[in-house]
Amino acid sequence: MTEALYKQYHSLLYSIAYRMLGTLNDAEDIIQDVYLEIQQQDLVRIGNMKAYLCKAVTNRCINFLQSARSRREIYTGEWLPEPVTVQPGLDPAERIVEEETVSYALLVMMERLNPVERAVFILREALQYSYREIGDTLQKSEENCRKIYSRVKGKLLRKEAEPLQKSDREEQFVKLFLDAAKTGDFADFIAQMTADAVLVTDGGGKVRCALRPIYGSHRIRALFEGIWPRGYFSGSLLPARINGEQGLVLVRDERPVLAVSLTWDWEQGRVDRMFIVSNPDKLHGIRL
Repeated sequence: MTEALYKQYHSLLYSIAYRMLGTLNDAEDIIQDVYLEIQQQDLVRIGNMKAYLCKAVTNRCINFLQSARSRREIYTGEWLPEPVTVQPGLDPAERIVEEETVSYALLVMMERLNPVERAVFILREALQYSYREIGDTLQKSEENCRKIYSRVKGKLLRKEAEPLQKSDREEQFVKLFLDAAKTGDFADFIAQMTADAVLVTDGGGKVRCALRPIYGSHRIRALFEGIWPRGYFSGSLLPARINGEQGLVLVRDERPVLAVSLTWDWEQGRVDRMFIVSNPDKLHGIRL
């Protein structure tokens, strides 16, 4: 019975846990713990299994995040979520990350939320839960959840471009980055960024990178032109869909060594944030 439940609900529970935690292994550990727990229970007494499992996973994630804050405060450099690429033809449970609406940039922004705010936003925005369902999950009133979501949405959501325009601009930017990584000339690439763009890198203390965000397109250019001669971008730099959006993956010896994600200021039509993850512990979700 438990195995059947695992197959039936795994993709849903994984989509909640990954978005709550931003880490793949921790998300899977939470799900495994929940299934181990229900093996000790009388399943007949659980009226709504889907609601029960979602509530259990969500609340375990909240507890995990509350305990993880102190560990992330001593993390070497900036902490970024684990990026994920999804290739065609994979099992539906593995495609859940790409097919739903939470982008990598939004995962980064959600790090500013407390665990309950994050849960409300994910359940409502990504999974289209009703406020009543969210309230039942978090043991809060429907009205309270509505207020939390409204407050969080105002902080996080930004105007998006039309899908066709977005696709064209992303592809153009990726091409400019590929050209710059080959030649070391980043002028055209930087010209497509806002003047106040921000670059955030995460090497986790295991790979050399900037320990603090780099603010301003001219500083980002100086950084890239400074590290390029040292072979920072040597290898095969490939376009990739990262968390459902256009990005790049650098491959050496058939292994991913960094993943690049970006987000746009669509009013200016330029990139305003870049995220580079090179911590090898956070590249397990990159499929070549």
